[in-house]
Amino acid sequence: MPADETILVQALAEIERLRMHRQQERVHHRYAAWKRFTQQELNDEVYPTYKNLLVGRSRRVPDRQAMLNIAEYLECSSSERNDLLLATGYLPVQTALSPAKLEQAVEQARHTMMALPYPAMIVTHTEDIRGYNEYCRQLFHFPQRAVDGSWMNRVDLHFNPDLPVRTRSTFDQASLEQWEAHAVRGIRAFKQKHMLSRHDGWYQDVVKRFGQYDLAGGHLEQAAACEDDSLELTQTILAKSERTGEWTSIQFKQFSISTGGQMHPQIQVFLPVDKAAHQIFEELGCSVNCGLVEGL
Repeated sequence: MPADETILVQALAEIERLRMHRQQERVHHRYAAWKRFTQQELNDEVYPTYKNLLVGRSRRVPDRQAMLNIAEYLECSSSERNDLLLATGYLPVQTALSPAKLEQAVEQARHTMMALPYPAMIVTHTEDIRGYNEYCRQLFHFPQRAVDGSWMNRVDLHFNPDLPVRTRSTFDQASLEQWEAHAVRGIRAFKQKHMLSRHDGWYQDVVKRFGQYDLAGGHLEQAAACEDDSLELTQTILAKSERTGEWTSIQFKQFSISTGGQMHPQIQVFLPVDKAAHQIFEELGCSVNCGLVEGL
């Protein structure tokens, strides 16, 4: 059997395996009501020559984009999509590190983070906060238990009313509106960044975590309709002065540092924007040269 024909047989076998598996899963109402996952539907909706391939009227191996389109129709997870690509002789799509490599990358990020003279935290692709420095803990008053290994998720960090960030970021109408706008844009950025992984279990877990909070659920809907892709990085929060013990409103910005040539994990670094924030950061012991970052 010619090489191309062998590849085609492998590709069709993998497509059919996944398609029939999806049909069996339909009884659990996991998919859109219109989807029946039939050969004819796949042919009509995604790949017009699919039936010809099945009956032998065509021997042309689908190109890589066609296989990605088929994987999208079948709502494949990252591993299932890569199985399809490999069966057709194409390179897989790398969307996440293996657990072992992730731990190595987190450790590398931790060394970098601890050398920074600014508040910073390590965030994985699943939005888990895998560490933060002492500047960050003091600025946001993070619970000590997280330092001991019970990590938070950024969804909890921003939406859980029992944690300090949400209440200290919504202390008046202006700060509430800014916080809500940032939440909507942040959710949209997450969805766009991980579009290829939205059928993965970890992605669904993050979405479910949003659903635990009523306010977050509303922002999920707003994010779907949001046309503004820009993420406003300036944020406002109440911070406590170490010198006077008083609470004051400060503005800060954040930016991301990637280490090891991978997008994740990332180090989220926080810098002061206004004079009040500059004063608070200096009291925490941050670099006196961090300066104001307006226009960063």
